[in-house]
Amino acid sequence: MPGVLDSISMFFIYGFMGWVIEVVYYGISGGKFINRGFLNGPICPMYGIGFYGVIIILTPFLNNFTMLFFGSMAITTLVELIAGIVLYKVFQLRWWDYSQLKFNLKGFICLRFSIYWGIACTLGLRVIQPAVMRLLNLIPDSIQTVIVGVLSVILIADIIATVASINNVKRKIAIIMNISDEIRSVSDSIGNKIYGGVEMISSVTAPTRESYMQLKEMTARHRNEERELAKKNREEELKVFSTYIQTEKASVARGRDAANEKLRSVLSTVKKSEKRLVESIAVNGSDASKIAYRLILNIKDATYERVVRSLSRTPSDTILDSDDITEDSTDRKGNT
Repeated sequence: MPGVLDSISMFFIYGFMGWVIEVVYYGISGGKFINRGFLNGPICPMYGIGFYGVIIILTPFLNNFTMLFFGSMAITTLVELIAGIVLYKVFQLRWWDYSQLKFNLKGFICLRFSIYWGIACTLGLRVIQPAVMRLLNLIPDSIQTVIVGVLSVILIADIIATVASINNVKRKIAIIMNISDEIRSVSDSIGNKIYGGVEMISSVTAPTRESYMQLKEMTARHRNEERELAKKNREEELKVFSTYIQTEKASVARGRDAANEKLRSVLSTVKKSEKRLVESIAVNGSDASKIAYRLILNIKDATYERVVRSLSRTPSDTILDSDDITEDSTDRKGNT
């Protein structure tokens, strides 16, 4: 765990880095230099406090990427929420507002920037923090104490001047107000230089950005066209498939009717042949044989009638019920 001197030094370092990030971000998105932050000086205390909290709490989980990411999201989002509410309650002003973004809470926090904080703090803890500690170890404690002391006095004066300016309480504190003006001048000078670099990079990369935007628009247009084409193809496929189903049903019905008609014809022929055969045998046989043959003929007639009735049913009922036929035949034989 870092000592008090290193902790205060890290607060100033990360507060300044946060201010630089804000200037660069709004320089790119807004196209102009904006001196971001609550104070006049080139520092955003919220960044210093938030990242120091991440260092203290999450350093033991340095090798656990998941814990680092979600822990950083939670800590920095909580700091941002508390800072936003306090500043609004005290000064009735908002230094940031996420109301236009999705998944925001009263405009103080939102999911998009929480993810940004999680990524930034994860990279910062694993990449930037070791370099910062090496730098601090190179500076003698005496020099570090002087630097921290001077920066602390300037920060306190800046806070007093900022609060007085916001509340329109410009008392007879000319010295502090002069210091505040000097801080603002230095801050603006640094910010303008940073924005100048951003602007130069933007001008150099403008053709690339323009090509990227054209590619993005073209991709979006092609995706819409592909979706419309896919929708049209599905509709045509469904229409063809529906036609196929109707045709197949009609074909099956015609085939079933033809098969039934053929089966009726065959059964009729068989019936006539059997009848002639049985009558021929009955004529030349004894009385007992005649009775037996007549019963056989009746059984055959009943079986034929049952088959014909089954063919007159719906397609699901056209399967011959062999059990019923056998049972009926058995009953007749039993009676015999």
